[in-house]
Amino acid sequence: GAVSTVVAAVVGLAVLSAAGLAPVLVAVGRRWIAVPLVPLAGAAVASSAAAAYVAFGVSFLAWFVVLAFAVAAASLGWWALDPGRSRPGGGPGGADRRVVVAGAVGAAAIAVACAASLRGLRTPTVGFDARALWVMRPGWFLQSHHQLLIDLKVRDLVLTQSAYPPLVSAASAVAWKVTGVHTARMGVVVTSLLNACALAAAALAVCEVGRRAAVDASGRRAAVDASGRRAWGGASGARASGDGASGARASGERPPWVPMVAGIGAAVLLVLVAAGITEPFLTNGYADPIWSLAAVGAVAWGLQSPGDRAARAAAVVLVLVAGGSKDEGFVTAVAIIGLIALRSLAGVVADHGWRARWSRWAGPVALAAAELAVIGAWPELMRAVGARGASSTFTLRTELASRSSAVAHGMAPYLHVLVVAVPVAAVGGLVLSGVRRRTGTGNDLWAWAALSCGLVAVAGALVTGQGEIGPWLRSTVHRITEFPALAAWWIVATWGVVAVCGLTTGRHGALPGDEASGAGAPVDAEPVAVGA
Repeated sequence: GAVSTVVAAVVGLAVLSAAGLAPVLVAVGRRWIAVPLVPLAGAAVASSAAAAYVAFGVSFLAWFVVLAFAVAAASLGWWALDPGRSRPGGGPGGADRRVVVAGAVGAAAIAVACAASLRGLRTPTVGFDARALWVMRPGWFLQSHHQLLIDLKVRDLVLTQSAYPPLVSAASAVAWKVTGVHTARMGVVVTSLLNACALAAAALAVCEVGRRAAVDASGRRAAVDASGRRAWGGASGARASGDGASGARASGERPPWVPMVAGIGAAVLLVLVAAGITEPFLTNGYADPIWSLAAVGAVAWGLQSPGDRAARAAAVVLVLVAGGSKDEGFVTAVAIIGLIALRSLAGVVADHGWRARWSRWAGPVALAAAELAVIGAWPELMRAVGARGASSTFTLRTELASRSSAVAHGMAPYLHVLVVAVPVAAVGGLVLSGVRRRTGTGNDLWAWAALSCGLVAVAGALVTGQGEIGPWLRSTVHRITEFPALAAWWIVATWGVVAVCGLTTGRHGALPGDEASGAGAPVDAEPVAVGA
């Protein structure tokens, strides 16, 4: 029945969470973002287990257990070797009560909004592609290795995309195996819960912008009120240490509520907007929402948040989820990985110059290479075994112009948010760049670069593909435009929170030294700390 399926799905999610618990807690610490990241990290482990099963055999569950223990052992070993470095604090503002309360209220509000976004689960529907692929393959991973290879390679099936990345099916396979409930409905519920986790992770990044803005405002007030000039223990020093409330507490200043409330409100509204954009696919088993939401979260944490260890760790988990969920997600994840690495390297140059020691350069490069190896293992395996859909469908065509026009007209109704996002970003860049830098929020161009890469990847596949463009667009355009539409809304919301911070702190004027930072700098004024 419905209750048993929901209970079984929760049990499956708990098993996935057990696999992702140690690495997330070690890398992220006791922060609210760790809650949705834990099951997503477990799903990434399940995806790697599926790849290992295809490559080496034995059994899928055995590889899941082995990889889960290996990741946990490596994480705990890293923490044991350097516990101070591997245990980040509780977020911006240290232990300031207002910041802590705002974090808890924000997390609770986002959780309620995400739960409301899953109301579609009350209707037990399974999407066509979901039934044909995403909730059929879990059974493949629970068969013998020989039968799995046959399932992947046999050519006389109508379904042509058996080579799609495995994360959604692998996570459902774990839930099927541990609960014994082998139904399409079970796969849909598990996938929907993971969708909600990815949505919460992306929304929490916007909530965090408000908290950082409040901490910055309190530090600036303390610095101005104390001496009329920038104080070493005020905003600048606080931002560098990651505890902006320390200077404020020293002068009796408390972080203002307005930016934090704005962050919470924007995050909740984004959850509701995202639910509307991704319906009905959010709750009927499709893989498009999870890769789109995870990619947006990776952009928010990896390209728009300060470059601290917790934000980088969140981005790693989310980019692995996006890259392991669907072909479009894989291409977009590759682009995001490259952009995050470039942002980190730009931070090295800004902080240490071109003569920085090699270890500072090697960190971002090694991390990007490891992420690419994890998400790239599956497509290489599919080519090696000759799975259906593993070869590229790109081809040069004589009607590229007409197909390009059809794609542009087909996507336009689903990307109307760009009409709002582009002018908002332009005005924000001209008026609020200084405020944005002071709050530690990344340069807006990074997010636009990621949005553009995702949009080009999807549009390029349609333009150069072999399918008839009209029916192809009608059947997929709603789903494949989810990432750029969501990313644009996140850009608008981030500027909105930054604007509220500017209104809150504007009456205190610019602190000496702000002008020297240079509005509109191409890289973040707050450099990404590599290896911190």
